[in-house]
Amino acid sequence: MFKLSTDTEKLREKAVKEGKFEDDFTEKSPYWDWRIDNFAGYEVKDSILRMYMGPTEALFYSNVEISDGDFYELPWRFKTFEAKIRLQGKPYGSAGWGFWNYTMVIDNCQPIWFIHLMSRGPYPFQGFFAQVGHGFVPIVIYKPNFQLKAAYYVSKISENIANVKIYTLKPTMQDLNVEEWHVYKVDWKEKVKFYIDDKLVATIPFKGGDAKARADIWIDNAVYSWSKNDAGNVYRHVTQENRRRYFLEVDYVKVY
Repeated sequence: MFKLSTDTEKLREKAVKEGKFEDDFTEKSPYWDWRIDNFAGYEVKDSILRMYMGPTEALFYSNVEISDGDFYELPWRFKTFEAKIRLQGKPYGSAGWGFWNYTMVIDNCQPIWFIHLMSRGPYPFQGFFAQVGHGFVPIVIYKPNFQLKAAYYVSKISENIANVKIYTLKPTMQDLNVEEWHVYKVDWKEKVKFYIDDKLVATIPFKGGDAKARADIWIDNAVYSWSKNDAGNVYRHVTQENRRRYFLEVDYVKVY
């Protein structure tokens, strides 16, 4: 069994007891799990966390991520996640922030987050979205495409057939520039409300039962595919080539 460090364990216990946590990144906190895969990394400087990915080949999964839970302990349920963030450039892959119950098993996966997705090949999600479970609301769409429209119409007939639920094809904040600083808020209740700079941009039902979650922020070079015939019944990485380095910058994070 994985054992947390004493400092991490104490900080996590304090956060759960108080029902809140805040980090303004004046230093690297032992509160987080700091994960790096292949061509990625981070620095904490001038009260900013700069997470970066790339340059990276398509055949390697490259990822940097901070989170505050694991298989043995997920600390949050029906909480609010707030962060001031900007994404430097529009990388191929994904970047996101919010809550997640830390499983890629299709039937159980319960993300509750903002997610940025870009792919070189055919892929329905090309833009910036609010996501809860299998449900998506587009905030910005970069590449209107047949796959997104098809998923929308099929999901109106049966979410089980489509394996996703697209609530609308109309982006709710098409003029948003993710490369500028914005305050993002995920208010997790029976209906999850997503805010950008205090503007409500999406409301999505939470259908995750008694699922708990961790706070999670990442940038990587993968989008995710799914198939009813997958032997592991999991979302699979579809890794992308990035010819330069991309940054996800975080000013602060709050859970309350």
